[in-house]
Amino acid sequence: MNNNNFYTPQEILPLYNEIVPAYQEAFASAPWSEVSKCEDEKMRCEGGFSATAIGSLCSTCGLCPELPAYESDELTNRFDALGLSRPTAWYTEQNEQGLTMAAVAWQAKPIDIANEKYSDGTEMGIWMSDMLGDEPVMWLDEVFANKHLKPTGNLQNFGSFVIGLAARLDCDTIAYRTIEPRMTAAAKRDLGEDAIVSIRNEQVPDWRDFVIISNLKEAI
Repeated sequence: MNNNNFYTPQEILPLYNEIVPAYQEAFASAPWSEVSKCEDEKMRCEGGFSATAIGSLCSTCGLCPELPAYESDELTNRFDALGLSRPTAWYTEQNEQGLTMAAVAWQAKPIDIANEKYSDGTEMGIWMSDMLGDEPVMWLDEVFANKHLKPTGNLQNFGSFVIGLAARLDCDTIAYRTIEPRMTAAAKRDLGEDAIVSIRNEQVPDWRDFVIISNLKEAI
């Protein structure tokens, strides 16, 4: 039996014990390979996370990482902070064994998203304001799966859960960044080519792809 549900930040709290390890495991895998925190303050891997296992020697800096990329307390504090600081909504899917995937989204103005998600928000802030305007949009912050419990098909409901999150956050446009091609493919499959603006790496001042989905209320 499968369960697909939407949650408020308060309602999601009992599922943290499944969400946190699923998040850690998902982003330690390809294509992210965020296994541990970089030890060297200057010679660091992209984003400050290394693919090197804790206790092993990193070929980039020559040091042994000691901490996981995402510590449990760090993640719970971050998730709590989202719910306390802005309109936030969660979605999960579960089977008989437990949580198989989760997504969290929140509402904010494009300039505020840029300032938070990019170390130098000036360039991205201008670009995002040009692309998205000044009204609040839904930022699809995280989508991750527990592939031990469900190895494939974790984006099969992408369109419906995106629309559901947008409805709860009262947004007609969503945006997200990704290095996972399936995240863009699922959007095109479920919401149609006309609704999608997929900005490839060379067109955006960022090394990730940037996806914009508009006119969502027409699909709600």
